[in-house]
Amino acid sequence: IEKNLKPWDYSWDTSIVQNSQLCQDPYKEVTENYFKDIQRHCRHRSGNEKSCVKFTYTAMHGVGTLAAATAFQAFGFQPFVPVKDQVEPDPDFPTVKFPNPEEGKSALNLAMKTADNHSSTVILANDPDADRCAVAEKQPGGHWKIFTGNETGALLGWWAIYTYKEQYGQDVDMSDVYMIASTVSSKILKAICREEGGHFVETLTGFKWMANKAVNLEKKGKTVLFAFEEAIGFMYGTQVLDKDGISAAVVLAEMASHLATNNITLTQQLDIIFS
Repeated sequence: IEKNLKPWDYSWDTSIVQNSQLCQDPYKEVTENYFKDIQRHCRHRSGNEKSCVKFTYTAMHGVGTLAAATAFQAFGFQPFVPVKDQVEPDPDFPTVKFPNPEEGKSALNLAMKTADNHSSTVILANDPDADRCAVAEKQPGGHWKIFTGNETGALLGWWAIYTYKEQYGQDVDMSDVYMIASTVSSKILKAICREEGGHFVETLTGFKWMANKAVNLEKKGKTVLFAFEEAIGFMYGTQVLDKDGISAAVVLAEMASHLATNNITLTQQLDIIFS
């Protein structure tokens, strides 16, 4: 460093980037591999293709639209109804006071209006950088229930074990199966694991703690199905060792569609879990 304190004469010649073997664009490869990875979570493709649930999606003026649409396609879903005024990235966030679906109704007003106009019953929302996911469901009286992060975590945790047993059998040994939540989150996963025979681990706040715990568990031969934090952050599986709003959204869509085949809503399933 001390020998190179002065910039090289050609440092300002950006044309060198076009010809340098050191400059690579991994976007295509990473994108293809990402969707192959999250496709492993797809358990009911035939049901998704015939889904009777209509979804509305908002990217909240962020970057999630293309990724969410591709994820829906990867799972076999028909295209969702986009909130048109919030599809494109816009750093001014002109249609929302706070561009965070965790804010609840104030952030989802336009999504609710769009959903009502298109007879959608489920809203999926990513925050602007698409690492968080919120879900709302239309209720019999016409109003919308916006699920808290803890409620969504309960649903995804239940679904993770439900599909695991569906894949490996109801009598599968759960002694090496784990789920994780941070200390600020609900202990619903602990209750689910206790009931199903799996294990629950609580960590400090933040996905660096949960992801590192997942890595350490997998090194010991354990299976980590799911981790979450109440601030609508969800790590479904371990393909992405961080919160990921895209995989969470499409898994929620598959869950809602599968439940609908049995005339059960997300709200009703949550009541079943809590009971």
